[in-house]
Amino acid sequence: MDFGGHGTHTLGTVLGANVGVAPGVQWIGCTNLQRNLGNPAFYLDCLQFMLAPYPQQGDPFRDGDPLRSANVLNNSWGCPEKNEGCDPQSLQPAVEALRAAGIFVVASAGNEGPLCSSLDSPIAIYDAAFTVGASDINRNLAPFSSAGPVTADGSGRIKPDILAPGVQVPSAYPTNAYTELDGTSMAGPHVAGVVALLWSANPDLIGDIDRTEALMIDTATPFTGTLGGLGPMMQETGEVDPDPVTALLLGSMFSRDACVFKTDLAQTPNVAAGYGIVNAYAAVKQALDR
Repeated sequence: MDFGGHGTHTLGTVLGANVGVAPGVQWIGCTNLQRNLGNPAFYLDCLQFMLAPYPQQGDPFRDGDPLRSANVLNNSWGCPEKNEGCDPQSLQPAVEALRAAGIFVVASAGNEGPLCSSLDSPIAIYDAAFTVGASDINRNLAPFSSAGPVTADGSGRIKPDILAPGVQVPSAYPTNAYTELDGTSMAGPHVAGVVALLWSANPDLIGDIDRTEALMIDTATPFTGTLGGLGPMMQETGEVDPDPVTALLLGSMFSRDACVFKTDLAQTPNVAAGYGIVNAYAAVKQALDR
């Protein structure tokens, strides 16, 4: 079921014939927030289903079949504690189990940016997930893209891991339509599609999460952009002054105190752009050479 179009749009970006990164990929789905609201139990049910799918009305423990599990899992959602009840560790064992089973878990970073430590909801905060922020057509950071470091669990972990297109992304939509949407939800599926391409190009990579992550990190296009076109985020002083009118219109999140403005983008990885922008062509080329 897809009442809002979000799921159709994200899936189209993964594998759509005309708009997808990896056309022809087989897919399965699990509805965990049918009306745009979930909870830990719903999310855990679907994460378990991806590990060991089972028939409708079946018993997940008796009928679950790991041989039918997903290879790559796109997660264009977050579970904020204040709205849906996910404390920082609530979904961590499930994500770690998926990774241990050789399932590549892609997570969208969230749309609470650009303030640092705005990336604060499961499952994007976990080391076991590969977390994706959003860039625009000019390879700038989308101003809504959540940033690290992760403070929700006290880890100080650098997230996101990588960026992908997430502004005005065209994809499929219900009722045989296409539309453009913004969000890190649109960015994550690009990376899920790239993983599918890599594992199709070199089957020896299937289930090898560490090598696959390394491939995408090593071949990522270095981030040299700005924050939504507002000017350089890093000057010699380590700070930036947005245009006064822009700062007034956009409010305090673009103020001098926003630590994303003080992020050294020459440092890799960094809390705004991770290791850079995913490069599908370069990643697949390197996979074929291995």
